[in-house]
Amino acid sequence: MAAGGQHKKFRNGNLLILVCVILFVACVSLLAENLPGNGKRELIGFSFMESDKFGLMDKTGKITVPARYDERIYSFSEKLAAVCLGGKYGYIDKTGAEKINIRFDSARAFSEKLAVVSIDGSYGYIDTDANFEIPAKFEDAYSFSDGLAAVKIGGLWGYIDKKGVMKINPQYHTASSFSNGLAAVEKDGLWGIIDKKGASIAEIEYQEIYKSFADPLILAKKGDRYGYMDRKGGVAIDFRYKNAAAFSENLAKASQNGKYGYIDRKGSFMIYAAYSECSDFSEGLAFAADDGGKGAASYFVVNKKGEKVISAQFDGYRNFKNGVAAVSVGGKWGVIDKKGRYVINPEYYAISDFESGLAIVRLEDNVGVIDKKGRIVIDIKYENNDSHNYYGLSMVMG
Repeated sequence: MAAGGQHKKFRNGNLLILVCVILFVACVSLLAENLPGNGKRELIGFSFMESDKFGLMDKTGKITVPARYDERIYSFSEKLAAVCLGGKYGYIDKTGAEKINIRFDSARAFSEKLAVVSIDGSYGYIDTDANFEIPAKFEDAYSFSDGLAAVKIGGLWGYIDKKGVMKINPQYHTASSFSNGLAAVEKDGLWGIIDKKGASIAEIEYQEIYKSFADPLILAKKGDRYGYMDRKGGVAIDFRYKNAAAFSENLAKASQNGKYGYIDRKGSFMIYAAYSECSDFSEGLAFAADDGGKGAASYFVVNKKGEKVISAQFDGYRNFKNGVAAVSVGGKWGVIDKKGRYVINPEYYAISDFESGLAIVRLEDNVGVIDKKGRIVIDIKYENNDSHNYYGLSMVMG
């Protein structure tokens, strides 16, 4: 069950606004998915669009790389970022200098000092000097994580080490990257868990497995019910929930009799299942709603005791982060603090999370950047190009 992100109900003809908000959030989510590893990342600046080309500006809006590339600049890793020009890919540094020639058919961010690139339909791994440390010989490949990378040979997935040695033979139809020593693998539509030696931790018999293994309890679906395994594959909480989410701040949302509440690590409901919808906990708070079966609920905010600390008034939200949360009222987005006070009044079509005290905002068909006091840092002038599912600005982390 998906959780988190920007949530919104639509009514009274706000469908168009809803679609725009969803696309805006998809952009932010796509950025996050392109960041390798779990290390600390900070905001470098913003990829901007001008005349359907992309460049880079710093956090003040000063252009450091002119708009000349065909795709967004997503992130820097090993001081390099992948760029696309004329259907080919290479890498630049933060000044825009081309450090690795634009010659690959595809290129991903560096992770653990190596990057996946492809030539003529085959994938391999280069170092920061563009040397092929592992030749391009795979049908597909993922970035390195935990010292291993998933690669595809003969239609099946296995895992190699940084010398290109096959450590887990190709045998899976789908495979995730390793995280905290574990990976999820799939055969014939069912999922299991393996360790870095390829040993089975959980048999391949689950409909779904949550693929982040940072928490001691792992969300999975068996048959038509969700439950939780421990890191040894044992059942920690029985598979009895029709819907459930991963643990966040030691609580997980789960359903009972068609309503949602929050369970502890023993599977007991610590907050009674009384909500039609609710978010994960973040910074001790969660958004929830109870539509009374009428389908027109407003979101309110609860603490870990289930106490309502901010009254029902929102039709959309983003979870709390760094003490603030973006919320929507009447289709317009603003920002509140943990007491429900507006620090930025609802006036925007969409707002991203804040990073380094800055957030991207959308006003009608243009996007810009504000700080936590609502002051405009980068003018709201960059065009939003819905026809290509592109946005005028996106955060660049490094």
